[in-house]
Amino acid sequence: MINLRYHIVSVVAVFLALGIGLALGSTFVDSILVNELEDQVNQLDLAQEEAVELKNQAVVERDLELQNNQALRTQIVALEDDHLAKLAELQEANDQERQALIKQAELESESTKLLLNSVATLAPRGRLSGTSWVLLAPTAAERSVIAEIRKLLTRSDGEYLGTLWIRPSMDFEDEETVQGLSEMYGEQVPREKVASATISNLATALSAARERGNAANVEVQEFIERLIEMGLVRYDRYQATSTIDELSNAVNSILIVNDPAHITLHQQLFVPLIQEISDRGARGVGAILELKKPNTPRGEVVDRIRNDSGLAKTWSTFDDVDSFEARVGLLVGLDRLPIVGHYGDLPTAEERYPR
Repeated sequence: MINLRYHIVSVVAVFLALGIGLALGSTFVDSILVNELEDQVNQLDLAQEEAVELKNQAVVERDLELQNNQALRTQIVALEDDHLAKLAELQEANDQERQALIKQAELESESTKLLLNSVATLAPRGRLSGTSWVLLAPTAAERSVIAEIRKLLTRSDGEYLGTLWIRPSMDFEDEETVQGLSEMYGEQVPREKVASATISNLATALSAARERGNAANVEVQEFIERLIEMGLVRYDRYQATSTIDELSNAVNSILIVNDPAHITLHQQLFVPLIQEISDRGARGVGAILELKKPNTPRGEVVDRIRNDSGLAKTWSTFDDVDSFEARVGLLVGLDRLPIVGHYGDLPTAEERYPR
């Protein structure tokens, strides 16, 4: 028979079993949790260490990049300073060279003036006395050389009658020029005869020797004035001793100055003009002077005369007036006219300077 003691013991046993179970269960669960927590802590430590390491590496890389950038900046500044220094040196060298060239040009200019003064001093006064000269030149010819030639004539007591500046369009290849001349002549001169009529009239206007009939019936004294009105010719009377009406005279000498840049004008106007004057029986009444032109072959002007057996006997030629000796030679050669000679340093010249 079950009594109270049995019940008490049973109850105690149950609670005792529960207590033992709880004690054992809690101990087992605590061990698992601790291990799990320790693992998580360890992983966090590893992650933190990796993060710190990455941070430190990033800091090192940043510092290295900053150093590289600073080195590049320093190098750039050094290169800029070096470039500016070299540029300054180059500018200074250029300035010095420019100043040296300017000084050299001034010295050469002064030397040229001294040489020209020497020409005037050494050349006998009166060498060209009794002669009168008309100059013909393209409008674009070097004016300074023409001015020195003019001085050379006047200082040697030659009578300077003036310069006829000829426009390049007087080569008869300019349609407007041909039309203007054709209108000037009217129906008396066919268009295809305009060039020959103009050359004939110009030859008559420059020299009355053996004057031919004027097919165009243009008054000789008015002819050059008509050309001036048309803008084809300009008469420069600076330091001249005459008027335009006095140009037509058999005793006048003609000096044609040209350069290779105006070879068409030379071939179409100047050569036919001296041919016309020569055909009228004039001999030794003038000379052809060729000016040098930079980067242009020499000789085209004078060789056209020298290689013509007829003209070579009636007109003197000069291919050099740049040096002191050449300008003295020009003076002597002009003085020798009507004896014809061909002077200069080109192979076609007869001698370097007149003797």
